[in-house]
Amino acid sequence: MQIAPAELLKEPHAGHEYALAPRNVYWEMTIACDLACRHCRANAIATRDPMELSTEQAKALIRGIKELGSMLIMTGGDPMKRSDLFELIDYARSQHVPVGITPATTPLLTREAIHAFHDHGVAALGISIDGGTTQTHDDFRGVHGTLDRAFSALEWAREVMLPVQINTAVTRQTLPELAHLFERLKKEAYPPVKRWSLFLLVPTGRGAIEDMPTPEQVEELFEWSYKTAKEAPFHVGTVEAPQYRRFLIEQKVREGMTVEALMKDGKRNGFGVRDGNGVIFVSFKGEVYPAGFLPDPLLGNVKEASLPDIYRNSPALQRLRDMDQLGGKCGRCEYRWVCGGSRARAFGMTGDAMAADPACLYEPAVA
Repeated sequence: MQIAPAELLKEPHAGHEYALAPRNVYWEMTIACDLACRHCRANAIATRDPMELSTEQAKALIRGIKELGSMLIMTGGDPMKRSDLFELIDYARSQHVPVGITPATTPLLTREAIHAFHDHGVAALGISIDGGTTQTHDDFRGVHGTLDRAFSALEWAREVMLPVQINTAVTRQTLPELAHLFERLKKEAYPPVKRWSLFLLVPTGRGAIEDMPTPEQVEELFEWSYKTAKEAPFHVGTVEAPQYRRFLIEQKVREGMTVEALMKDGKRNGFGVRDGNGVIFVSFKGEVYPAGFLPDPLLGNVKEASLPDIYRNSPALQRLRDMDQLGGKCGRCEYRWVCGGSRARAFGMTGDAMAADPACLYEPAVA
């Protein structure tokens, strides 16, 4: 059943197309990491790779991010493996580039390190918690004790009130424990948790297709997260699940909100943000891809060209941002400009980044 007027949804709207600059630049500082996560996108290894961006190359990247006006998210691997980490944080802040960081929960993530993040001006800390029980989480991360360390990190962040985003990978294995994890986060982690992001698995790196929730389970996840968000003391959101925006619109319209009002509030709801449109990814070697979970196509390398030039002028990105070029039911869908489906999941499961998102249950109103 069609809920929202299609004419308000089928064209790109101001603020929903990010052709000039992404919201966030995700930089994979290194693929070195001491964890062995089952779903690892980076296929992390124990030691640093000599092909990593040098300190000076990293500073040039940061200047490019300043030109874009975007936020820098330092990720990996484990950013704590780089000896120049705090030098680069300081440089980014000197350039007025906001910084978020997602370190691995290993012994390198100490109380002193988290306090240093705060003192050096980091805006947000990302912590991964993937299960409501020690067995599930530690098995998922491949190292015993990581769940305890994650909650210790939250305690240390609370001491300096450093904002935290909890990142939870949603798989068939972790899905049944989300409710329990939510209760624990409410009880033990607020504050400093400001956001809980539910990452719907994309089969890439070590992520396996058989771990993907079914489209029916994804729809149930949306129902649960929509209800949970109303009582949560922090924001509850989804990642690599842009079809939640369709679900959100349907629910809000049923509750009496107009589509016009929803579209005006679309930026806050992430309307239009998807792989290569609002986000961009830079690998440890300087390679630029539409997103960390979408390793195709290779758009360029920041060792050879500036990130602003690559982001704004890449023909491949321009095609990826054109929702009228999508295939299958995504290309027919009246929600395609606010949603667009996960291009990463389409590529990971079909080999075609412009194909329909296999995790979406919705059938478009127009055949």
